[in-house]
Amino acid sequence: MTKLSSLLSTLKVSICIFLLLFLTGCASILIPSNQKITINTNHKDSKVFVSNEQVGEGKSFITKVKKDGVKQVVVQTPGYKDAYYVLLPERRTYAYAPLTILSFCFFIYPGFGDLMNASSPAMFVYPDINKLPSTNELIQKNSDQKYIRLNAIKLNVENKDKDLNDYYGIYYSNNNLVKDMEKAEKNKVDEDKKNEARELKKKKKGKILLNDEGKKISYDDTKFSEMIYKTLKKTGYIDTVNKIFSDNNNTLHLEAEIKKLSIFHINSVKDFTYEKAKVNITWFIKNTFDEIVDSINIWSYSGDFSFSWANSKNTDISSETMFGDAIDFSYYSLINDKKFIKYLKADTVFSINDDLLTINSSNKMVQDVSEATTATVTVKRKDGGHGSGFAISQDGYIITNFHVITGERLSKYADITVILSDGEEVPVKVVRCNRMRDLALLKIDKTFEKHFSLNSNKSYKKLMEVYTVGTPKSIELGQSVSLGLISNERKSNNNHLLQLSMSINPGNSGGPLFEKSGVLQGVVTSKLVGYATEGVGFAIPAYLIPSYLNLNIK
Repeated sequence: MTKLSSLLSTLKVSICIFLLLFLTGCASILIPSNQKITINTNHKDSKVFVSNEQVGEGKSFITKVKKDGVKQVVVQTPGYKDAYYVLLPERRTYAYAPLTILSFCFFIYPGFGDLMNASSPAMFVYPDINKLPSTNELIQKNSDQKYIRLNAIKLNVENKDKDLNDYYGIYYSNNNLVKDMEKAEKNKVDEDKKNEARELKKKKKGKILLNDEGKKISYDDTKFSEMIYKTLKKTGYIDTVNKIFSDNNNTLHLEAEIKKLSIFHINSVKDFTYEKAKVNITWFIKNTFDEIVDSINIWSYSGDFSFSWANSKNTDISSETMFGDAIDFSYYSLINDKKFIKYLKADTVFSINDDLLTINSSNKMVQDVSEATTATVTVKRKDGGHGSGFAISQDGYIITNFHVITGERLSKYADITVILSDGEEVPVKVVRCNRMRDLALLKIDKTFEKHFSLNSNKSYKKLMEVYTVGTPKSIELGQSVSLGLISNERKSNNNHLLQLSMSINPGNSGGPLFEKSGVLQGVVTSKLVGYATEGVGFAIPAYLIPSYLNLNIK
């Protein structure tokens, strides 16, 4: 009897060992740690990275991936923006049901019970076939298009409680994901309206409400500017050749304003999530004078991101990367927008459509430096800026630079007045302008004692000694005189300028450039600025002014 008991005990131990080996063997067979998947891109040169490691290259290939949850995927294709996807477990493995039953035997081997946990990544499988295309091609600049200069990508959130949002409870759906996200946004808007109505009701009852101070978030620029700049440079929209004489007439200025940002936390099968960002950006299209030509508002989504994977692997995938991707998509929408493409078309005509205007000259012309100050003015802007100008007739016609009078928008000039040499401030009217040539003709209801003579004859020479009278830096310095030389004549990229070797500063713009005898040779327009740069300025040749503004001088 004792021997039989001993035999049965030995048999039980053997059965337990067998069951342990059998069950753990089943686990390794029925739930392998790796899975074969097919990845289809849309390009033979695409490289696919899963969890920061390249897993294949080409239009279609098979690879093995470890089944350890949501994985970050990046597809890199030459000539396209990087595409971000997630490799998402889509369902339970077929072995889930039988192994769940077997898991009741966990008392034999406790670790096996952990393996059968319903939330274990090993209990799920990835899609067998994964379509991961690169969809946003880098559009290269055409020869008949303008260059683009990026001013800034600003952040201007009016109310962080309303305009910065996290949405949870979005469930993955192949067909209705966008609808689900839009539904979540609508529910939030409806909830905000109800809250506002309740707060308004409280206010009417005399309860004090908190104001919105501190809810605004604003930055003049963000690091996303550098990202878009690199894209512009890569696609040829940045002029990397002409540093001094870039074609300003054929350069658009872009400024972006981020107004709303959202993150959607999307649920899939149990315990697996990923994120998408959505941003609202207004792109302001400006000309070289910073006038707003138009604006385009764009909502855009990012690709798919897995921060649970990124955080565990300590990679550079972050919310910043995700928002950057959404901003990238916004730029690609802009560059394909029909309205924007219209503004990108290069200009070839630089004349104006105004009728020929006759201006009567007189015998009261400036004939030496001492008389020049009576013919010069300060153009004062209501916003605090200023420039210079000069009379070309006794009856009040004045020449200045267009950028001295430019307004915020294309259709409106700055609010300006003119300060005469004796300090009198008078109203002024803009008669006409040529933006392409940076010139403007003004008119005041006053009689000048002296004026400069404007004609179409070219008379300057290199190394000619010249003067300018203007208002550098501050209105307090009106009627300041500078002396220098005409060092050269420059014709490049639709620019026709005199290069000057003389002291000029902001505020000198629009002032006269003239000889000691009073002969007008140009209109001071700009200077080079920067480290170790001094005494290099530029002027528009005076003999071109009549044709640029369509004037007849009698």
